[in-house]
Amino acid sequence: MCMVRPLVIAILAAATAGTAYAQSVPPDGAKALDAPRAGETKPDGTLAEKQPAKTDEEKRSGPPRRREASLRQVMKGPFRSSRLFAMPTTDVIGAYMLSLSGDGSFLQETGLLTSAGVLAAGFGDIAQLEYRHSAAISISGVNAPLPGVGVQIKLPIPEFNAVPAFGVAFRLGVPRVETFDGVNVEERVSDLYLVGRLHIDQVDWLTLHGGTRVSSAQVQLSGAIESGKVQRTMWLPTAGYEIRMNKDASIVGEVALAPQFRWMRGTQDDPTIGYGLLGRLGMRWALIPSVIIDGSIGYQLEVAHARLAEGPDDVVHWDIRLGAEVFVPWGALACRATGAFCD
Repeated sequence: MCMVRPLVIAILAAATAGTAYAQSVPPDGAKALDAPRAGETKPDGTLAEKQPAKTDEEKRSGPPRRREASLRQVMKGPFRSSRLFAMPTTDVIGAYMLSLSGDGSFLQETGLLTSAGVLAAGFGDIAQLEYRHSAAISISGVNAPLPGVGVQIKLPIPEFNAVPAFGVAFRLGVPRVETFDGVNVEERVSDLYLVGRLHIDQVDWLTLHGGTRVSSAQVQLSGAIESGKVQRTMWLPTAGYEIRMNKDASIVGEVALAPQFRWMRGTQDDPTIGYGLLGRLGMRWALIPSVIIDGSIGYQLEVAHARLAEGPDDVVHWDIRLGAEVFVPWGALACRATGAFCD
């Protein structure tokens, strides 16, 4: 009995503290996912009112560029990623912004920068210039993304609930050379991405992404043997989704066809370019608003003529990856420090 009484007192004290904290949360902090939606009944029995439309300040990409803004306000954002993992999205990072992202494998046999590797610079709130790695499967049979430079554009059309938004991205491939048994293999992929995004207010925790990647892939051998250049244009569908678990964390998944280079070593045969299927599922967590951490599991399936060869069980490679994306609001920092680039 002497132990029960202190325990009961501790429980009552914790409950009282929790109630006091909940009552002290300001209205601005009440935008939690469990808040009642429009038309739903509040705890007091009244109906929740429809939330007002977002202001221009809430819709913007990046923090406000004001001389009087504190460093905390600047680094608070908002920041918006322009990718899932390998797939670009409709959004761009915004003007006066830089973004650097990439991830690496825990498995030693892969150990390469993946297609999520991006260095992007915002351009006028509707475009970004970028250096990135595009998904491809190399001669060695692993997901070894190819470098490229390009531009990603969000089409400047008004956004409405349940109406898709659209974007386009172009990447000019940069050659990558691998050497196998004295033979140099040069691989290159240039892409045109057409992507769309669908978000419905009634299910605001879910965002769907989809599109088509038009790739011009080429491979050329040189060195110990002579071989001509092989080039192929491919239409590669891609799709993904984001499930918002809370304001800081989301579940992200994507699946896409990608160019796959094939060549039988030790033969005089020309290389070929086929289809590979790449997928990735992971978690995205905003450690702080300007730093996002990714953890994901990826897999590669064997396909034939753009279709699964034997079924989803035909996994030929998988890996576990950890990555990050860092946003640098250089415009807001310059405004605060020197008064330049302010709103």
